[in-house]
Amino acid sequence: MNDQTNDDTKFDPETTVNEVNRGVCTSCGQPSARICIHCGQDFCSQHFCITHETATQREPVLDEDGTEHRGQRVRLIGEGWPNALQLIKDLSDEELEVRIAELQKLKAWAVQTNDYSTISIAAHEFERDYRKHSRYVAAIKRREKLVQGSVKLNNKKHTVGASSKSSIAPDIAALMKLGNLTYEQAIAMKSLLGKAKA
Repeated sequence: MNDQTNDDTKFDPETTVNEVNRGVCTSCGQPSARICIHCGQDFCSQHFCITHETATQREPVLDEDGTEHRGQRVRLIGEGWPNALQLIKDLSDEELEVRIAELQKLKAWAVQTNDYSTISIAAHEFERDYRKHSRYVAAIKRREKLVQGSVKLNNKKHTVGASSKSSIAPDIAALMKLGNLTYEQAIAMKSLLGKAKA
């Protein structure tokens, strides 16, 4: 092994640990004591990663016979729950009241955010669907005008000769009426039957 490195750059486990511990807590800004193994965020000894270490899972409430009841059971599945529950036990009565008030405010804010998101999503989806429907209705109206033989371009009425009913041959008109076909489908049908004139 080549020992051409300076004394300052040699591997020192104590220095490496200190480098890791130079981070600050994501929640309060105090020096970090540990890192969440899932997301890599720094936390002090008082805080935990809400996303990974205090995660929950919802399950339906079931009887022994498998009957499902109204409501859900919340399971604590995160790794940090035992430590978080111990911290709750260590709080004084005043700290408990403050924490409860903070959590109630947080829950109210979450409910308002959920309501706002739900209403906003519904409004955006309505606008999207309305635009789709408007384009569909406009296309149907244009098609009806073409079938009727007149189109309005630049505020002038134009007659479409090829698709007007007066210029349709009687045999094509009979096929259209008989098979409930469009003009193009009737012409294709006539050519398949071998009756089209070359």
